[in-house]
Amino acid sequence: MVTAALLSLSLSTGLVIPVAETVPRFDIEATCKTAEAAGGGSRTVSACRDDERKAQLSLEAKWASYRPGTRNECVEATQVGGIPSYVQVLTCLELAATTTK
Repeated sequence: MVTAALLSLSLSTGLVIPVAETVPRFDIEATCKTAEAAGGGSRTVSACRDDERKAQLSLEAKWASYRPGTRNECVEATQVGGIPSYVQVLTCLELAATTTK
């Protein structure tokens, strides 16, 4: 009932809430090269690539289990002021999941 009311309200006001329905596509190579150039410590580009790919696979496997609003927030947050990262999105989603339980 509440959902129908919210849908009706959103349709009548023209409010559109974007939903991250699929795992976003990031350029892993650019992410890791930028991290290295920014002084990513002793971590190699190769290790960064491996971590990003593992995080991407994990996101693809679990994406539907995260709340759509949380997915949006985490994807948007990782893109603010830097190069987007699968590791950052996954970390954000996992932290959000532990705080809502």
